[in-house]
Amino acid sequence: MNVSRAQQIIKSEKEFQVLHNGTPVWLQSVDENNQTARAYTREQPDQEMDIPVNELQES
Repeated sequence: MNVSRAQQIIKSEKEFQVLHNGTPVWLQSVDENNQTARAYTREQPDQEMDIPVNELQES
């Protein structure tokens, strides 16, 4: 995935499934400078992580 698409998903009212290493994640924000997305899993919503956007996949 790229930064532009990650930003589109965050701004969209539709729900998109995004995967990181096969695990569904929810995107919170995107850092364009670092090319990362702040995300969390449904199982652990209080454990946010910064993930390189190129490691995210839209399914």
